[in-house]
Amino acid sequence: MCKIVNGNRMADIISWDKAIDKKVKSSDDKDLGKIKSITKDYIQTKEGVVSKNYYYIPKYYMQGYDGDHLWVSLAKDEVKSKFEKDKEPEPSEFETPEYTQRRTDITKQHPDFDSNIPSYAGGGSPSATTTQDTVGMPWEKILDKKVKSSDDKELGKVQSVSSDYVEVTEGLVSKKRYYIPKYYIQGYDGDNLHVSLTKDEIKDRYHRDAPPSESEFRTQEYEERKRKVDSDNPQFVHGVPFMAHEPGVTLKDGQSGEALNIPWEEIVHKHVRTTDNVDIGDVERVGNEFIVVREGVAKVHIYYIPKPYISNYDGSYLYISAPSGLVSAKFERDSEPTQEELRALAREAPGANTSA
Repeated sequence: MCKIVNGNRMADIISWDKAIDKKVKSSDDKDLGKIKSITKDYIQTKEGVVSKNYYYIPKYYMQGYDGDHLWVSLAKDEVKSKFEKDKEPEPSEFETPEYTQRRTDITKQHPDFDSNIPSYAGGGSPSATTTQDTVGMPWEKILDKKVKSSDDKELGKVQSVSSDYVEVTEGLVSKKRYYIPKYYIQGYDGDNLHVSLTKDEIKDRYHRDAPPSESEFRTQEYEERKRKVDSDNPQFVHGVPFMAHEPGVTLKDGQSGEALNIPWEEIVHKHVRTTDNVDIGDVERVGNEFIVVREGVAKVHIYYIPKPYISNYDGSYLYISAPSGLVSAKFERDSEPTQEELRALAREAPGANTSA
């Protein structure tokens, strides 16, 4: 039995034991066969009739069931490279920090996930899930996007995406190819994909004619960056974080009066407090004219707060110039507000220029 929610077809929650023989799809909408068996750790799918492929996919990579398919949060290439096997794997094989964090996040969102598969409101689109924990541009959607280095130089456009790197091509006749490891990608601002390295660094390390081997970029520095990104943004494996066009926020130091320039990435995941010192959640992402604050686990509230309301940052907390009693009525939305709504709200911020 399926229902319609906000225009999307949505299946009822089903128990794992009822998933046998259900069809499975990857996040890039490719078939992964049917479920043949289920254990407490993974699902086994079989693809093909004559030449069979067997995938042992850890359970917490499942996004949900839409009435026709179970959806996996990984692209098919990732599933094949990580989980295509001839025999049952040991659970320790997939107990990575990223998977452990995902299991924690999913358990918070769906406390009964161990027994039941959540409903999935994808409507055929794998990016639309019933959970609200995946924020970003899916990797498969960044093809042909423009890319910039940390020193604001053009690098070309995304040609292809693999499980480990992004291939960028520059030029039309004499093409240069850069194979940039994924974890050096900082975010997407709506126009450009941004890399955390300068153009000279990228040219020196990753300009080549063929894809690099994994050992070429798995340096100690890269592994440390990967651990930090996975810790700060557990959903990075599924998509590129959104980021603002401008590099940061400028605030005045409360004691010295000096201007403080704070990079936007520094405030992501920081707690947010109101004028009456109430914690209203954490910064989930930064848009061009607003920050998104997420509050709650079982019952989630999403607040879109225009940037002029940001009044202070002490290294742990970001403060906004609004009392807690007005936050829900003023800023809570089910979807991103229009520019007109945001600008109307921004004009109401204390100290805003109302002549605009």
